[in-house]
Amino acid sequence: MFGLFKNEESKESFEESLLGHLDSLYNFAYRLTRNREEAEDIVQEASLRGLKSYHRFVEGTNFKAWMFTIVRNIFINGYRKKSREPLKVNYEEAENFISLSGFTGFEEELFSETLQQSLGQLPEELRTTLMLFYVEELPYKEIAEVMKCPIGTVMSRLFMARQCMKKKMVRLAQKEY
Repeated sequence: MFGLFKNEESKESFEESLLGHLDSLYNFAYRLTRNREEAEDIVQEASLRGLKSYHRFVEGTNFKAWMFTIVRNIFINGYRKKSREPLKVNYEEAENFISLSGFTGFEEELFSETLQQSLGQLPEELRTTLMLFYVEELPYKEIAEVMKCPIGTVMSRLFMARQCMKKKMVRLAQKEY
């Protein structure tokens, strides 16, 4: 493993930087996938890819944005691959959903699920921008680095994502009341 690094100090630098951002990377991957296992797999794959290509990382640049970009790229590649596969239904999840009708607080869970579904319906660029801004609390500049686009595009995507979510929530509220 040491062969990937210029020196032992470089290896320690990678490990320290990665450990400092693992929670954020996992949270970001989870919000992209909405699945714990997939998020863990993506973070593990991103860690491995970061490790393998750390020799190309420029010291002094934004490590967190670099790793977020790797996570995002892995997600996009996996999403494209899955979109070509036929739809699969998990029997256990369907069975659990059907048996939830007597669950106390079901309405709250349903609203949360509806919110997640609404987020999931946003185009990937809008959803990712929204999550990086509100969940990961990245500034526009860092989001632009992760998304590989100008800051103006980040601001535009945030505006469009907010408008879409607002419309979806208004429709939901009107439907419920």
